[in-house]
Amino acid sequence: MRTNLTKLLREFPELKPERVSANGNADSVPIDYIRSDSRQTKEDDVFCVPESAASKKEEFISNAKASVILLKTGSAVRVPESKTVLEYEGDPEQIQGPIASFLSGHPSRDMDIVAVTGTNGKTSLTNILYSLAKDQGKRCGLIGTIGVKFGDSLIDTGYTTPDASSLNEILKRMKDEGVDVVFMEASSHGLKLGRMNGISLRAGVFTNLTQDHLDFHTDMADYFESKLRLFRILDFSRSPFAVLDRGSSGGQEMYERIRREVPDLLTHALDGTAEDWGTHDVSLSLQGTSYTISKGDLSFGIETNLLGSFNVRNTALAFLTGRGLGLDATAMCGSLRTIPQIPGRFQIVYDKDRSRMAVVDYAHTPDALENIIRSVRDSKPKQLITLFGCGGDRDRTKRPKMARIAEELSDEVILTSDNPRTEEAESILDEIQSGFSPGFRPLLREADRAEAIVRGVELLEEGGCLLVAGKGHEEYQIVGREKRRFSDVEEVQKAFGIF
Repeated sequence: MRTNLTKLLREFPELKPERVSANGNADSVPIDYIRSDSRQTKEDDVFCVPESAASKKEEFISNAKASVILLKTGSAVRVPESKTVLEYEGDPEQIQGPIASFLSGHPSRDMDIVAVTGTNGKTSLTNILYSLAKDQGKRCGLIGTIGVKFGDSLIDTGYTTPDASSLNEILKRMKDEGVDVVFMEASSHGLKLGRMNGISLRAGVFTNLTQDHLDFHTDMADYFESKLRLFRILDFSRSPFAVLDRGSSGGQEMYERIRREVPDLLTHALDGTAEDWGTHDVSLSLQGTSYTISKGDLSFGIETNLLGSFNVRNTALAFLTGRGLGLDATAMCGSLRTIPQIPGRFQIVYDKDRSRMAVVDYAHTPDALENIIRSVRDSKPKQLITLFGCGGDRDRTKRPKMARIAEELSDEVILTSDNPRTEEAESILDEIQSGFSPGFRPLLREADRAEAIVRGVELLEEGGCLLVAGKGHEEYQIVGREKRRFSDVEEVQKAFGIF
């Protein structure tokens, strides 16, 4: 929605013009859109300069084509005289979303948007919800780690939660395509940086909170606060609701904080007390999963092709979210029987005669690795070999923890590279291996991930399972600063001789 500076300032009085070009006439300063990436700006855009740009602010401003620059009040940054300068008391990135929403025509207000946050399970849960709603005739959109999907479009944004300007552009495209409901992943990075500010959110879902991203967050308390923020920004003009698993790690604390800080928010809780929804009579096998979900006099039998105990939680949370959106419960039970396999989430690959199998999963945190190993164990393979590594330039404290988990829960362990990035692969393996108990030796230590998968398959016995953890759906490996084509699924298929 093209406008001018006068109208923008009227809509956002918290923006203060420090200098106006065009002879001081705000009516003569056209505004097209707002960007926080200088490379994407056009002449009539606002360039939002985030505080995270730090010492590079002037460099980014000089590269920007935008005629309007938005800075934090008091920033000692030189801006060319030809440009209009706006100031904001806080980090400009926090107001970027509301401005982008305004300039996009507030597309989120015309759709039901459900945001899912948590350390693990976001991708699985949003994909399950997408399938449930689509089966009931809803025109759905999906935004997350695997990409953006709606209609015939599939877009790779490179982010779990796109920046605020890109997010509003995506939502506008979805709205124009007639999308009714959007399921999106809300990362802690996205929430803390304000990428979802200004979005009209109908529902927030919390899965769990375990150690991750401590290279970005100062500590676990900061990580938790970023997740909690989702429930503070729900749109109360839309009768919003929350869904969470009180029995998960961090679930009870999240429930208590929501009740204390957002007391009017309708909250559907799973497995906390007798007043909540509970799951019972759980049955797990390699053929499928079944359980009962109930609350008071309401009871539903759930059967699903999705495997593993963590998918009991995922499907239960999806079921409760669907009910909150008004989806038919009986129809959801039917849809859950045949959910499309989610790439890189407990993705099963069999060898030619189905006598051996591999499970490819994105598990790259201690909690996720423990959950996936236990879920494979629940399926009772005759042998379980866990193959994993840890990403470079990321939280190093989780490396020995993941080693201990793999040692304790697996029959054998293979150490290999994940995305080493700018760290030495062997140094990462040394830090992982430091977590093993004295005297324990991995079955294999091989930095070449493709070779490690080949050897893992060779060492796999009949009836055994090779768990390939860490990269899941990713189709690349980052070595140094180079992204190389790599797919765990394809490498497993090649090793089994079926690709």
